[in-house]
Amino acid sequence: MKRPLIYIMFLGAVIIVFSCSTKKYIFDSSSLNRQKELQSKRSGHILGDILTGSISIVSSAFLETEIEWQPTGQQFKKLSLINPTYDTIYVNMLTDIFWDRNDYCDFLDIRIPPRKNCKILVPVNANYNLYFSNTPDESDDEMIEIFTGKIKNISLYPGLTILNDSIKLN
Repeated sequence: MKRPLIYIMFLGAVIIVFSCSTKKYIFDSSSLNRQKELQSKRSGHILGDILTGSISIVSSAFLETEIEWQPTGQQFKKLSLINPTYDTIYVNMLTDIFWDRNDYCDFLDIRIPPRKNCKILVPVNANYNLYFSNTPDESDDEMIEIFTGKIKNISLYPGLTILNDSIKLN
Protein backbone atom coordinates (compact mmCIF):
# COMPACT_ATOMS: atom_id res chain seq x y z
CA MET A 1 0.00 0.00 0.00
CA LYS A 2 2.86 2.39 0.77
CA ARG A 3 4.65 1.73 -2.51
CA PRO A 4 1.87 3.06 -4.86
CA LEU A 5 1.43 6.09 -2.59
CA ILE A 6 5.14 6.94 -2.90
CA TYR A 7 4.96 6.64 -6.69
CA ILE A 8 1.88 8.86 -6.84
CA MET A 9 3.50 11.50 -4.63
CA PHE A 10 6.69 11.40 -6.72
CA LEU A 11 4.71 11.74 -9.95
CA GLY A 12 2.74 14.66 -8.49
CA ALA A 13 5.96 16.43 -7.47
CA VAL A 14 7.44 15.94 -10.95
CA ILE A 15 4.31 17.34 -12.60
CA ILE A 16 4.33 20.40 -10.33
CA VAL A 17 8.03 21.11 -10.98
CA PHE A 18 7.70 20.82 -14.76
CA SER A 19 4.43 22.76 -14.94
CA CYS A 20 6.04 25.80 -13.31
CA SER A 21 9.12 25.90 -15.56
CA THR A 22 7.61 28.21 -18.20
CA LYS A 23 7.43 31.16 -15.82
CA LYS A 24 11.21 31.49 -15.84
CA TYR A 25 11.04 32.54 -19.51
CA ILE A 26 8.83 35.59 -18.83
CA PHE A 27 10.96 38.57 -17.77
CA ASP A 28 8.29 41.31 -17.67
CA SER A 29 6.90 41.47 -14.12
CA SER A 30 3.36 42.51 -15.12
CA SER A 31 3.20 39.74 -17.73
CA LEU A 32 4.45 37.21 -15.19
CA ASN A 33 1.82 38.34 -12.69
CA ARG A 34 -0.87 38.13 -15.38
CA GLN A 35 0.22 34.57 -16.24
CA LYS A 36 -0.03 33.59 -12.56
CA GLU A 37 -3.51 35.19 -12.33
CA LEU A 38 -4.67 33.32 -15.43
CA GLN A 39 -3.43 30.02 -14.01
CA SER A 40 -5.13 30.57 -10.66
CA LYS A 41 -8.36 31.63 -12.36
CA ARG A 42 -8.24 28.56 -14.61
CA SER A 43 -7.63 26.31 -11.60
CA GLY A 44 -10.60 27.91 -9.86
CA HIS A 45 -12.85 27.24 -12.87
CA ILE A 46 -11.73 23.61 -13.05
CA LEU A 47 -12.24 23.11 -9.32
CA GLY A 48 -15.66 24.77 -9.54
CA ASP A 49 -16.69 22.50 -12.43
CA ILE A 50 -15.57 19.41 -10.53
CA LEU A 51 -17.43 20.51 -7.41
CA THR A 52 -20.60 21.39 -9.32
CA GLY A 53 -20.50 18.09 -11.23
CA SER A 54 -20.01 16.10 -8.03
CA ILE A 55 -22.89 17.87 -6.29
CA SER A 56 -25.09 17.30 -9.34
CA ILE A 57 -24.30 13.57 -9.40
CA VAL A 58 -24.89 13.12 -5.67
CA SER A 59 -28.13 15.12 -5.69
CA SER A 60 -29.45 13.28 -8.76
CA ALA A 61 -28.69 9.93 -7.12
CA PHE A 62 -30.27 11.02 -3.84
CA LEU A 63 -33.37 12.52 -5.47
CA GLU A 64 -33.52 9.81 -8.18
CA THR A 65 -33.54 12.30 -11.04
CA GLU A 66 -31.47 12.71 -14.18
CA ILE A 67 -28.19 14.58 -14.23
CA GLU A 68 -28.74 18.02 -15.75
CA TRP A 69 -25.29 19.50 -15.32
CA GLN A 70 -23.22 20.86 -18.19
CA PRO A 71 -19.65 22.09 -17.76
CA THR A 72 -18.88 25.73 -18.40
CA GLY A 73 -17.13 26.64 -21.61
CA GLN A 74 -13.37 26.67 -21.77
CA GLN A 75 -12.00 30.17 -21.18
CA PHE A 76 -8.24 29.57 -21.32
CA LYS A 77 -5.88 27.29 -23.20
CA LYS A 78 -2.17 26.58 -23.31
CA LEU A 79 -0.31 27.91 -26.31
CA SER A 80 3.10 26.35 -26.94
CA LEU A 81 5.76 28.66 -28.39
CA ILE A 82 8.53 26.50 -29.86
CA ASN A 83 12.07 27.70 -30.54
CA PRO A 84 13.66 25.25 -33.03
CA THR A 85 16.77 27.43 -33.53
CA TYR A 86 20.14 27.57 -31.78
CA ASP A 87 19.53 31.22 -30.73
CA THR A 88 17.31 32.68 -28.04
CA ILE A 89 13.99 33.94 -29.44
CA TYR A 90 12.52 37.15 -27.98
CA VAL A 91 8.71 37.29 -28.09
CA ASN A 92 6.02 39.91 -27.37
CA MET A 93 2.33 39.01 -27.63
CA LEU A 94 -0.18 41.87 -27.96
CA THR A 95 -3.97 41.64 -28.05
CA ASP A 96 -7.04 43.85 -27.85
CA ILE A 97 -8.59 41.70 -25.08
CA PHE A 98 -8.73 43.37 -21.67
CA TRP A 99 -7.65 41.36 -18.63
CA ASP A 100 -8.89 43.91 -16.12
CA ARG A 101 -10.19 47.47 -16.37
CA ASN A 102 -6.89 49.06 -17.28
CA ASP A 103 -4.68 46.35 -18.73
CA TYR A 104 -4.72 44.25 -21.85
CA CYS A 105 -3.96 40.53 -21.71
CA ASP A 106 -0.53 41.12 -23.30
CA PHE A 107 2.61 39.11 -22.61
CA LEU A 108 5.87 40.99 -23.03
CA ASP A 109 9.55 40.10 -22.83
CA ILE A 110 9.34 36.34 -23.25
CA ARG A 111 12.80 34.88 -23.88
CA ILE A 112 12.75 31.30 -25.14
CA PRO A 113 16.16 29.56 -24.93
CA PRO A 114 17.53 27.58 -27.87
CA ARG A 115 15.71 24.33 -28.67
CA LYS A 116 13.12 24.87 -25.90
CA ASN A 117 9.42 25.59 -25.82
CA CYS A 118 7.36 27.88 -23.63
CA LYS A 119 3.74 27.21 -22.73
CA ILE A 120 1.66 30.33 -22.20
CA LEU A 121 -1.87 30.29 -20.85
CA VAL A 122 -4.00 32.56 -23.07
CA PRO A 123 -7.70 33.36 -23.43
CA VAL A 124 -9.56 31.17 -25.93
CA ASN A 125 -10.78 32.87 -29.13
CA ALA A 126 -8.46 35.87 -28.83
CA ASN A 127 -6.50 37.50 -31.62
CA TYR A 128 -2.84 38.12 -30.86
CA ASN A 129 -0.14 39.97 -32.77
CA LEU A 130 2.98 37.95 -32.01
CA TYR A 131 6.28 39.81 -32.50
CA PHE A 132 9.46 37.74 -32.41
CA SER A 133 13.12 37.91 -33.30
CA ASN A 134 16.41 36.26 -32.44
CA THR A 135 17.81 39.63 -31.27
CA PRO A 136 16.53 41.87 -28.45
CA ASP A 137 16.38 44.79 -30.93
CA GLU A 138 12.77 45.62 -31.86
CA SER A 139 13.63 46.99 -35.31
CA ASP A 140 14.02 43.51 -36.85
CA ASP A 141 10.94 41.88 -35.30
CA GLU A 142 8.74 39.67 -37.42
CA MET A 143 4.98 39.71 -36.81
CA ILE A 144 2.35 37.05 -37.22
CA GLU A 145 -1.32 37.22 -36.33
CA ILE A 146 -2.73 34.25 -34.47
CA PHE A 147 -6.21 33.26 -33.34
CA THR A 148 -5.96 31.22 -30.14
CA GLY A 149 -9.10 29.24 -30.91
CA LYS A 150 -7.48 27.55 -33.91
CA ILE A 151 -3.83 27.14 -32.97
CA LYS A 152 -2.03 25.17 -30.28
CA ASN A 153 1.66 25.12 -31.25
CA ILE A 154 3.74 27.80 -32.95
CA SER A 155 7.27 27.13 -34.16
CA LEU A 156 9.13 30.44 -34.28
CA TYR A 157 12.21 30.81 -36.46
CA PRO A 158 13.79 33.77 -38.29
CA GLY A 159 12.35 34.20 -41.77
CA LEU A 160 8.99 32.65 -40.91
CA THR A 161 7.05 35.63 -42.26
CA ILE A 162 9.23 36.35 -45.29
CA LEU A 163 7.48 35.44 -48.51
CA ASN A 164 9.59 34.06 -51.29
CA ASP A 165 8.37 35.59 -54.55
CA SER A 166 11.19 34.29 -56.73
CA ILE A 167 10.71 31.50 -59.21
CA LYS A 168 13.32 28.80 -59.46
CA LEU A 169 14.13 27.92 -63.08
CA ASN A 170 16.02 24.77 -64.00
